[in-house]
Amino acid sequence: MNRPIKAITIKQPWAWAIAHGGKDIENRTWGTSYTGLLAIHAGAAWAEPGACDRRVIAAAEADKDENGCYDPPLHVEVEIGRAGSTRVRPTDPRYVRSAIVAVVEVVDWGVCEGYCSPWAIPGQHHWRLTNARPLAQPVHCKGRLSLWSLPNDVETAVRDQLAAQEATSRG
Repeated sequence: MNRPIKAITIKQPWAWAIAHGGKDIENRTWGTSYTGLLAIHAGAAWAEPGACDRRVIAAAEADKDENGCYDPPLHVEVEIGRAGSTRVRPTDPRYVRSAIVAVVEVVDWGVCEGYCSPWAIPGQHHWRLTNARPLAQPVHCKGRLSLWSLPNDVETAVRDQLAAQEATSRG
């Protein structure tokens, strides 16, 4: 029998950065003893600081279609009397909300004293994430605070997609 998959809700665009942008650390004010599969739930709320974060922007810039074009293009906002700023947009279809968008593995956590990842925030608990597997079809559901268990139907849909990915990768 498979161990149940736990989930955590993360605001966009941070959830996208975990699924697609190489974000290998989840910063939290609390640690966890949990290791294993973790479903990344993109919350309903938008994290404006993430929209301007250089790491998220760099990952979005690298996310090009087969023709080498941004799809959709990054949005540049210009305010009168201020310099323009590049940011990702909450209306960008990449940033699905209120859904499981990926599964990762939590391998451990700690507070690094030195440099452990460009995604690590000093003084936070750093959950180390590996093997990010974006879901081709996000599975919509309501999120929760802290670590939570997926509803049975959502877990079944997530596991079905993971099994399909594994079958495809085996050829």
